[in-house]
Amino acid sequence: MVAALTMMSAAAASLISLSGRVLSDGKPVAGVPVTDGIQIVTTDKSGKYSMKSAEDTKFVYITLPDGYKVPVDSGVPVLYADIMPDSKGRFRHDFNLERSDRDMTRQVLFVMADPQVYFDPNLDEVEKAALEMKATVENEYPDREALGIVVGDIIGRISQGDKYFPWMIRNIAKTDFPYFYVCGNHDIEMDVPTNDESRKSFNRYFGPTYYSFNRGKIHYVVLDDVYWMGRYYAGYLDKKQLDWLKQDLALVPEGSTVIVSMHIPAYSREARHQEWNKESYHKVLSNRKALFDILKPYNVHLMTGHEHYNENYILAENLYEHCHAPLSNLFWCAPWAMDGTPSGYAVYEIDGDKINWYYKSVGRDKDYQFELYPTGVSREHPEAIVANIWNVDSSWKIEWFEDGKPMGEMTRYVGRDPNIWNDVVTNGKNYAFPYMGTDITEHMFYAVPNSDSSVITVKATDHNGNVYTQTLDQKTRKGL
Repeated sequence: MVAALTMMSAAAASLISLSGRVLSDGKPVAGVPVTDGIQIVTTDKSGKYSMKSAEDTKFVYITLPDGYKVPVDSGVPVLYADIMPDSKGRFRHDFNLERSDRDMTRQVLFVMADPQVYFDPNLDEVEKAALEMKATVENEYPDREALGIVVGDIIGRISQGDKYFPWMIRNIAKTDFPYFYVCGNHDIEMDVPTNDESRKSFNRYFGPTYYSFNRGKIHYVVLDDVYWMGRYYAGYLDKKQLDWLKQDLALVPEGSTVIVSMHIPAYSREARHQEWNKESYHKVLSNRKALFDILKPYNVHLMTGHEHYNENYILAENLYEHCHAPLSNLFWCAPWAMDGTPSGYAVYEIDGDKINWYYKSVGRDKDYQFELYPTGVSREHPEAIVANIWNVDSSWKIEWFEDGKPMGEMTRYVGRDPNIWNDVVTNGKNYAFPYMGTDITEHMFYAVPNSDSSVITVKATDHNGNVYTQTLDQKTRKGL
């Protein structure tokens, strides 16, 4: 028995030698971070790198420097190589980069959450969104570097991965700009006993589950915070990943803007109200403090999904979390997510290290930022006009006017969006997933008018001073 354990220890200690160069037009690129997911080294003046790595290491990959095109193969960014050592335990790979003449300090970033396709018709909706993003870049941002991130749950069932992963990649690639992928809980195998084994399909199609890259003044990090425990998953970042992140950010100047994308949110509505005991381990990052401590020196935007609602959390002066509504709405059963947010994605306009953002509903104008309901529609406030303002945060100002007269600010409340509530009541039994329902949200607002036949206008001013308005005539119950 002792001899067997000794042999196992020796095998576990076996190392492979990784080496190669990072080149552009045949010339060396110095200072490029190269990693095996555990350690990070940087290329020397000759563009060379080398490291000793554990024999079970899957990938060697780089942090793409600013100023170079994203290498894409079959619709997926390829910053990595699958490690295939020779008989002497050596693996060599050269990374060849192509210079870009585009000014990357001005970017547009699209973030799509939980497309989560279950059935073939869902693919058509993903394609529709992708083509809309392509048109948005061509019409509104032709001079900007464009990229996208899917923050997990690319497909609905991992058993259909070999069918739907390729289709999703092809459809999303119709944006004509690079799209990066985050691993979600629906993207992992759940018939395996350990976390490492659960990423086989994702690794095959997308490579590593955590990595980083640079565009302009922004440092991008993708993390994998879905931890499979054999029977359940939890929001958790293991020590290996946290240690890697420390090394990664040690190469980034303090004060820089960093965009971190992962699937499960770090924060929650319960945490905002200090109801810590109500947080679910599979809905929130359990060791978020460890992550927040590492991120303290930076100006950080967290991009997450998973919850199938839209929420914004201002966690600190330097830390803002965007929890994105799903492209798939209520699991493709209704036109809205459980909080009443319509199908869509987020658009981030980046100038240097400054970021502005808005939510874009598929098939609607970018100025469509909320839904306004006349009196009698809300079950919770039937006497009031109500508005669902899905991308709101505490910096927004929500005002209302009656027959042109300013009436002050609307009152924020916790409640349910009338559109999705009515749809669940009317059509829920016919849903593909009939157990799906609506949920409360904190981005509802109400105001009680003096007359049920007046003209109502709601004016929403966002974090960046952008103004959005909607007007409805209560006599006709229609918008103007």
